[in-house]
Amino acid sequence: MSEDRGRLRWNVQRRLIFIELRLYWEGRINRGDLVDYFDISVPQASQDLARYEEIAPGNLHYDKTLKTYVAGPNFRPVLTEPTADGYLAQLRALGTGGLGPGESWLGRAPDFAGAPRLRRHYEPEVLRRLLRCIQDRLELKVRYLSFSADEASARTIAPHALGFDGQRWHVRAFCFRTMSFRDFVIGRLSHLGDAVPTSAQAAWDLEWTEKVEMRLIANPRLQPAMRSAVERDVGMRQGVLPVTTTVCSSYYLESQLNLDLDPELLPAKRLQLVLHNRDEVAARRSEVKAAAEKVIRAAGPQPAT
Repeated sequence: MSEDRGRLRWNVQRRLIFIELRLYWEGRINRGDLVDYFDISVPQASQDLARYEEIAPGNLHYDKTLKTYVAGPNFRPVLTEPTADGYLAQLRALGTGGLGPGESWLGRAPDFAGAPRLRRHYEPEVLRRLLRCIQDRLELKVRYLSFSADEASARTIAPHALGFDGQRWHVRAFCFRTMSFRDFVIGRLSHLGDAVPTSAQAAWDLEWTEKVEMRLIANPRLQPAMRSAVERDVGMRQGVLPVTTTVCSSYYLESQLNLDLDPELLPAKRLQLVLHNRDEVAARRSEVKAAAEKVIRAAGPQPAT
């Protein structure tokens, strides 16, 4: 089967995968779905359905009553590995406007609702400039408004990556003012100067590359039945969910799940997960931070601008 797929052109593969996903999640597909989504002819759509039937015998058949193709009783995906995460990501993208109705492989999407999220505003020109710095290893002068200061301050930064904390986009950059790597909220950057080659190296950012394991457990103060429900909900095994992430991202995970709060000060139902190895995480963070500082001191970078 993998050999058959390997011989298919990419545009044909996309259409066959589309057929399989529609059959898996919605149980039916018709030629018009392919025509509308891929802007192909009806004969081409018929040919694609016939080809899929050759590749996956028994996975679909034509229902004369419904006048559409439906999934066979023993349907089994052969081109994809459908996941609930994949489906729900498409559904969420439709709900937030990330995808238009004609851009998703979902056909008969169920009614759904999500909590409203604040739309952050980012200037396209600022993002374009930051991307160029990342791609070409450049630095530039900016003004940045930090919540630890009353007004924006001048910085020289060398961006090397973008990060998302679940709410806002940041640019990960070396800051020549603090001589360290920081996350700068993109929406708070202004007055970007000319970009020039930088001596700062992304490889120095050990907090970006080094990992830390955060072991989460259900709040011990929950009733046993609720603890079991929480453990099932997040896929814990033997009562523990190990989450491995980069050191810098671990702070965001901690904030998102309120793991930085004292579980004794909140009702257990409000804080269902707690960080079981807090001391180990703190020690690992300190270790990596110290190593990064040592690397940066040895390199002795100086701003070019």
